[in-house]
Amino acid sequence: MLISSSDVAAHAGPIDLHSSICLDGAPGMAQQITHSVYRIRPCALPPRIDGWVWLRLSDPSVLKDLPSGWTLLLDENRFDRITVAATNSDGGVQSYEYSDGQVGHAWAPGGLLRFPFDSPGVGITSLSIGFHHLDGAIFIRKVEARTPDDEAARSTDWLILIGILIGALVSAMVYNLAIYNGRRDRFQFWYAAWTILALGYCLSWTNFLGILDDRLTGPMAVRLSECFLGTMIAAGTMLLLTLIEAEARHKRLLWSGYALTGLSTVAGFAAAADRLLPPLLTDRVFNIVLILDVVWIAATITVAIRRQSRIIWFFLLGWLPVIAVFTLRLARNLGLLPQSDTIDMATFACIAFESVALSVTVAYRLRDIGRTRDAAARTMAIMRAEADTLRRAAMTDHLTQLGNRAAFQAALEQADPLTVLLLIDVDHLKSVNDSYGQELGDNLLRHIARRLRQILPDDTVLARLGGDEFGILIPPAQEALLVERLDSLQGEPWSHAGRTLSLWFSAGQTECIGTPASALHRADRALHWAKQRGGGRRQPYTLEFDRADSLAARLLTDAPHALAAGEFVLYYQPLIDLKTGRQHGNEALLRWNHPDLGLLTPGDFQILLTDETIGPRLQDEVISIALAALSDAGEGLAYIAVNFTGVHLRGAAAGRHILNRLQEAGVPPHRLCVEVTEGIALDHASDEIAEALHILHMAGIRIAFDDFGTGYASLVHLLRFPVDVIKIDRSFVHQLTTPTRNAHEVIRSIISLGKALDKQVVAEGIETEAQATILRDLGCDYGQGYLFARPGPLLQPPIYWPVHDASREVAQEAPSS
Repeated sequence: MLISSSDVAAHAGPIDLHSSICLDGAPGMAQQITHSVYRIRPCALPPRIDGWVWLRLSDPSVLKDLPSGWTLLLDENRFDRITVAATNSDGGVQSYEYSDGQVGHAWAPGGLLRFPFDSPGVGITSLSIGFHHLDGAIFIRKVEARTPDDEAARSTDWLILIGILIGALVSAMVYNLAIYNGRRDRFQFWYAAWTILALGYCLSWTNFLGILDDRLTGPMAVRLSECFLGTMIAAGTMLLLTLIEAEARHKRLLWSGYALTGLSTVAGFAAAADRLLPPLLTDRVFNIVLILDVVWIAATITVAIRRQSRIIWFFLLGWLPVIAVFTLRLARNLGLLPQSDTIDMATFACIAFESVALSVTVAYRLRDIGRTRDAAARTMAIMRAEADTLRRAAMTDHLTQLGNRAAFQAALEQADPLTVLLLIDVDHLKSVNDSYGQELGDNLLRHIARRLRQILPDDTVLARLGGDEFGILIPPAQEALLVERLDSLQGEPWSHAGRTLSLWFSAGQTECIGTPASALHRADRALHWAKQRGGGRRQPYTLEFDRADSLAARLLTDAPHALAAGEFVLYYQPLIDLKTGRQHGNEALLRWNHPDLGLLTPGDFQILLTDETIGPRLQDEVISIALAALSDAGEGLAYIAVNFTGVHLRGAAAGRHILNRLQEAGVPPHRLCVEVTEGIALDHASDEIAEALHILHMAGIRIAFDDFGTGYASLVHLLRFPVDVIKIDRSFVHQLTTPTRNAHEVIRSIISLGKALDKQVVAEGIETEAQATILRDLGCDYGQGYLFARPGPLLQPPIYWPVHDASREVAQEAPSS
């Protein structure tokens, strides 16, 4: 039975002594807590004027169940000195006396002072607790006794809780520090500040700073916790201000939040300054500031929710428990609720939870900002990439991995004046793209880039300037060798994906004398000259080009007057049936009887033909002259072939315009032949040109392809455009009487193709009987050239070319097999 009673006593719960003690202090001290749950009845003694406040146990029997080693627990308060004394039944006295800053090991976890007693409670006859210069009776909230086991369990609970709290705060801090993407956002700093201050508040309030130094417990712990709490609330306010999105903030709440931040800090330090300011007043002010801060937080959260803040819900999740518990603590501080370890422990558990919740909030906000920042970063990255690409583009072209225009321009600006500048333009690239696809065209450019890189040494600058154009800077000492290598690439075969093409390009060459712009202009003029002459060649710049520019400007100026004065005329060259020798038709060749420059051919005034203003007027003049000639010649002349450029055949309207002109002149459509070169297939408006040609063809007008066989995709063009006549280029005809037989086979193939497709075949540039005979033997239908007649200004009666047996001449001039 004794063992059982002793065991029960050893595990008795805490004993609240408020109802069993009386207060002996200064006048009005007891009245401070008259309406508080902590009220203590005054002792029946005269008021004290010595600055001491005594709590005297009036009923020692409340301690009778406490075993030896029981502990008296008191709230930490601010005082100069404290004295605790217990008298035993045998007259012995056990007492403790400490001063401010010298409480020694009397501190206990949970913000308490602990005084253990050796005598069991049943032997205690009196217990007195004295405070010298106590802040006020309102701060006497805990006066209780506990058994050793109960106190050990309570201390263990606090140790576990503080361990969890420290772990949560430190982990949250480390996590916050780990979330770093090159810069810290303001709310990260405030979160770090809040975490540090929260840790300081928890360690100071719960006395765990005493592990570092005993002087940081007791009254000093109260002062530190007031400072930490004020600044922690201020940091939390700033954290909320900086954490929510800018569009979710209210301007007035923003400025009031700044004010509360300063007010909370000042109020916390003022509450800690008990030696300078009245503690009761500063404590009340501090509590009022805390209430205002809670109201402000509630208002800010409400506004943020209404403005559809995404982050506020995470913040609310972390703050609601803390606000709820701090509301309970505030009620306890105001004497509305009793002292309870549960509230205190819940406070710090909620701070631990809040640290984690805020860490998640910060992470979410960082993710949200990160996304925005990532979007901005992506934009910036794109901008940097574009800038970097431009910088790298100064070194690398994405398709060919050569330098590009920016690099070339930079190199050109630094080039020696004698450095050789070459601009290269790939011939017929558009035709390759249209016929075989963009991919093949790109592969062709890559192949040309590789071949150029292979033949050029490393100290030369090679760049792709865009599209089908390349630029090269060659040191003057290597000019002869490298241009020879460059020329050797012309016509080089290239096979890809089962197709074999030839590399042809035009090149303009000059020196880097003068400004980079002037050098580029000269090279471009030379390149243009090379392109105009059929491509596949390198053209050095000469002063002739400057004169040509001046001439072009003059011709553009003179052209309107020339049209009005009838200076443009047509010369006609007959087309002969090679089998019968009879004239089949005429090709109309434009000439300009310039009063100062003499007779000009289209090659001299090419610029007029492509001019958007003069070109259409000139083409109308050609049509008018040709139709007048047809009308005058009557049906004795089969047809006239008139040369058209792509500029004058764009769209159905252009086709209908030509038909209207025929109708006005009373000339049947079959007597007009529209002659175009394969270059129209490379025109950017080739689809519109094809539409116009189809309209003309359907009306009965013949369509002739001039210079057939010189383009990349002649066969494809025959399928795309409505062609009636194929004209073999003079370059093939000229080679008929040379030692090689390649021209024979090419012409034989073209004639066979024409026959198979039911096309008439005309050979251009026939100058000898031998050429005419070979062409006739190969099956060519018609021919034209100086052999039959030179172009003349007037339509002559149809001529006849006697067909001779020129086998002997052929035997003499044709190459032996």
